[in-house]
Amino acid sequence: MFCLKCGEAIPDESKSCPKCGADLTETANDEQFVVYASQNTEMPNEPATTNVARKGLSKKLIAVLAAVVCVIGIFVAVTETGKANLKKDLVKTWYASGDSIVKVLDISDDEAEYRLETGYSWMDTTLGTYEWKAVGKNKIEMKRSSGSSETYTVELNDDKDVLTISPAITSLDSSETWYDID
Repeated sequence: MFCLKCGEAIPDESKSCPKCGADLTETANDEQFVVYASQNTEMPNEPATTNVARKGLSKKLIAVLAAVVCVIGIFVAVTETGKANLKKDLVKTWYASGDSIVKVLDISDDEAEYRLETGYSWMDTTLGTYEWKAVGKNKIEMKRSSGSSETYTVELNDDKDVLTISPAITSLDSSETWYDID
């Protein structure tokens, strides 16, 4: 027989395990701590359906794990599609007007240029160019010239010609609105 506490092979008449000291006299009747070498891997007094139940449990566990993997895959696909759609919708020139100055946010595939246009080209000024990327279906991340990054929430109207960014990129306001007039 074998001690189930430590796995040591011991003589069938043993009252304790010579390796770990487990007392086998009290549990020999219950056969909880011993396995006889002549037996299968099933425990004595264990119902025959236990192995079937274990196999059923394994199949259920595999099915649950497969379902979790599928859900994660769908989530990743939807998220990536949302990012791609957002990027496609944002890549254009956006305008916001001040008094006599037009604020321009020119967004390309990987950069956003913020500039002021006055109508006099010699007075037009680029105030910053920032690397950007879509990080969610309505979130972008912009890297400032200092190297720090900030995440912004963007909202587009149904026609995709009005853009609201929170917080504002160009001021300390809680949000700002840009327009596509092309």
